[in-house]
Amino acid sequence: MNKSIRNLIFTWSIILLSIVLTIIPLPDLINSFRLPWLMMTVIYFSIFNVALIGVLSAWLSGLILDLMAGGLMGENAMILSIISYLSYRFRFQIRVYPIWQIMVVVLLFLSLGEVLSLWIQGVSGTMNLSVIAWINISIAVIIWPIFMGFIQKMESVFLE
Repeated sequence: MNKSIRNLIFTWSIILLSIVLTIIPLPDLINSFRLPWLMMTVIYFSIFNVALIGVLSAWLSGLILDLMAGGLMGENAMILSIISYLSYRFRFQIRVYPIWQIMVVVLLFLSLGEVLSLWIQGVSGTMNLSVIAWINISIAVIIWPIFMGFIQKMESVFLE
């Protein structure tokens, strides 16, 4: 199989897996502590694997998440496309940072996504400000090195 087709299949399988992790039913005790898996995946692929995901792919994956989650149509699509553009735009600067600075940049991107979500919800009249969303962002930033290492390991196993 052609290497570019394998890369494309690998990338979209990771994106679909992150969508499933985002919408999978969880017990009530841990349901509110749901990490932004898709946003983390889009940030990773926009920075480290540029040829396979772009703004249009991020928009499409956000639209799929909007359809499957049943929220406001286009909310996740817009947020993911903005995050994808910004992480793509600054990818050369971000790649050379040490891991703790990459974690700070990921914190900024995830926080921007949450602020955009709050803005969209405020405009639509359903604003729900929650501390748990910010705790989820903090947890996502803490596990970012594990997440990044896991995807890099999967890339080395499946694409070589």
